[in-house]
Amino acid sequence: MRLTPEQKAEIIRLKRRGLGYGRIAGELGIKTTTVRAVCKRSGLFDDNPAHVALFTIPQPQYSTELATVKPLPPQEVVTGHKQTDAYLWVLEVIKLNEPAHLAAAEEALQKLTIKPKEAEKRYRDWLVLNGTDLLNVAFGTMFMDNPQHFLNRARSNIDSARQVRAHYGSYDAAMEPVAAELLIEQSALLVGDDFGMTEEEASSGAISGADRYFEVEDARKAAHDGFCDVLPDPHTLSDVVREFEYWDWLYKMRHTASKELGWQYGADQRQEISDREDWLDGKLVTLRPRHQREAVDVLKWLLQSERHEGREELDDILLNLVGGAADPDS
Repeated sequence: MRLTPEQKAEIIRLKRRGLGYGRIAGELGIKTTTVRAVCKRSGLFDDNPAHVALFTIPQPQYSTELATVKPLPPQEVVTGHKQTDAYLWVLEVIKLNEPAHLAAAEEALQKLTIKPKEAEKRYRDWLVLNGTDLLNVAFGTMFMDNPQHFLNRARSNIDSARQVRAHYGSYDAAMEPVAAELLIEQSALLVGDDFGMTEEEASSGAISGADRYFEVEDARKAAHDGFCDVLPDPHTLSDVVREFEYWDWLYKMRHTASKELGWQYGADQRQEISDREDWLDGKLVTLRPRHQREAVDVLKWLLQSERHEGREELDDILLNLVGGAADPDS
């Protein structure tokens, strides 16, 4: 039996709704094997190969050895109390995230006679005495009585920096645009920074009121439409999760690299990528799970995703996962 284009389209539509092969065959009066063949040949229910190629996290391929060692910070008189100033200096050494200095800094902590709590109090009192406002005093002494916090963070940062070097070879290379970003730059859907603004708003660079701000945001996101003219569509929920994980990995790589390059606060996520991720959220709602295994895997990922915690789309995403087909061949 030769199927008409309309029949094939209806099979695809029903499959996208989450119906199994057997149920589609029953509703349309077509053999189950025919329904399965149409779905398989469409390629719409398997991971999109182009998407996989673009958004798979690459394997590390470079040496992680450091070419240079960061110099030690100068020892300065801060409070005038020698042990307190020595403690402050050791913390600065730890914050360098320099593997060559970390062990020596940890050893130096053990040799100091001042206790961390005393050093914190002396430094806090000195800040207040010198006119520092209370908010900056609080931030300036945060975790100061717990040197282990700084040691743990340094080890984590050192490991993250090592991962950047392993994947990119250098911190500068990590800041270069990836293939997906180069495609976005070629998109006909890409709009300017002042898109959706009035002439007055664009001229002043300011938008008045939260409602108006979100109106402009929504207009830009709708115009960008996930840059679907240049980026491959995810065919499956597994594709969607893969892309989210790729962008998250890339952001972490760049944040670490930029900090190592001296950026005080690290690199932010590009606005275009944030808009693409908002578009992907819609795919989490509309793409049905192929089977229970995929639904469970996506649910496990979702429960660990900080991005989706408390988002308004969460209920719709969960309903989509719960309503998935019981079995890929049912």
